[in-house]
Amino acid sequence: MSESGAGQPVPFSSKGDDGTAPSEGGGTRRSNASSGTAEQGEATEAERAFRKLVDLVNVSDRSEKAMRERLTRDEFDERAVEEAIERAKSYGFIDDRRFADVLIRSRISQGKGTAGIERELASHDIDPNDVPGWPYEYGIDSESELDRALSFLERKPPRSKNLREGAYRKLMQKGFTSSVASSAARMWFERQESE
Repeated sequence: MSESGAGQPVPFSSKGDDGTAPSEGGGTRRSNASSGTAEQGEATEAERAFRKLVDLVNVSDRSEKAMRERLTRDEFDERAVEEAIERAKSYGFIDDRRFADVLIRSRISQGKGTAGIERELASHDIDPNDVPGWPYEYGIDSESELDRALSFLERKPPRSKNLREGAYRKLMQKGFTSSVASSAARMWFERQESE
């Protein structure tokens, strides 16, 4: 990975004085090369993992779990992944609360139901009960959930022979609870028959 780019490389050292001294070529040299080689390799691996993490979060916000899985998939060792994640958390690059807030607002705007949102949060190892204000501060209650389900069916009606069952299936796939999906499908179907 090249160190040239838009900004200066972020230094990686959680120990303060790490025993390096400037060399004539602008790099660093170890005062005790035999004991420092393994540490230097680990620091380099952790630094590469951190840089990869920064590149990824610059594209889109990610949960801690998603970032851990991505770095592991990119074959960084476990210690480097953990160091990079802890460093990123200390800088605020990874914040599961912020991630959850953005995810919830995004899914609500897409018309997704609360059950689907909660499943998606859980897939990121985020407990919906730990999200401040969930679900009421996001404007979600049983009445608004029903309204969103009906609005979704008006925008995207089912294309099946049995419209009521198709509406129910469509709402379940969209992440609405079975009670909301059932009520909304029934109400929507009754409206369709009266028109």
